[in-house]
Amino acid sequence: MSHLNFNDRLNMLISNKSSLLCVGLDPDVEKIPANVKYEPNPLKIFIEKIVEATRDTVVAYKANMAFYECEGVNGIEALEHLRTIIPDDVMLILDGKRGDISNSARMYAKAYFKEFGADAVTVNPYMGFDAIEPFIKDKTKGVFILALTSNSGSEDFQNLQVGKDALYQIVAKKAEQWNKNKNIGLVVGASDYEGMEIIRRTVPELPFLVPGVGAQGGSLEEVLKKGRDKNGTGMLVNVGRDILYASDDSDFAEKARERVDFYNREIQGIIRTSWNYI
Repeated sequence: MSHLNFNDRLNMLISNKSSLLCVGLDPDVEKIPANVKYEPNPLKIFIEKIVEATRDTVVAYKANMAFYECEGVNGIEALEHLRTIIPDDVMLILDGKRGDISNSARMYAKAYFKEFGADAVTVNPYMGFDAIEPFIKDKTKGVFILALTSNSGSEDFQNLQVGKDALYQIVAKKAEQWNKNKNIGLVVGASDYEGMEIIRRTVPELPFLVPGVGAQGGSLEEVLKKGRDKNGTGMLVNVGRDILYASDDSDFAEKARERVDFYNREIQGIIRTSWNYI
């Protein structure tokens, strides 16, 4: 599959696994169960057990860099270990929301893709194309550009009108223009269903990375109805805390697997009964 561009590979994995599920691996040391919290590197052990319990049935894992960087050497060690335990048919997305001048962006791309082995990263488009370009040169590696997010401050900029369009629509249209290598997608939060539908109609083929389902309250049914592409693919639904912390006891990995199975059943059930693709 390595010769495929990122977006085609993503959609093939989605079809092969009949799943749209991405598990967010954002480990908070304060919430890690006691039986691993006092290991020399609790992040590494906790994440390893979660991945081992779920890796046969998910499409991707998304690791937010902040949760690893804040733990210093232990966090970097856990991050380096992560790629070694994820199989080739599961993608690793590193969520750092980078967006710096081209020379710095080139170094971020090297760190994420070469050193940590990511398949994709999240990027911030505010500084324009030269801040994005180093991440998209390799067609097999993907980027998810921030477009429409679910945080309370998102309206400060994202919904500003620029001519006849909101700023988030401009971002989506730019992303489509930049998508020459078929390796660009968008981060689209789960809470603004109308905005998600508008973006999907604006860019019918770009894949979406959708955070906000689960503990953050986004509706899985609405997200699947509004965000999939015309083939019923083109989307990763990220669920983090509801899976990671399904148990605070020694059975945390087994309980995480149960939640993964629950979400996969829910996704498949909604897909079977929903035909309103864009």
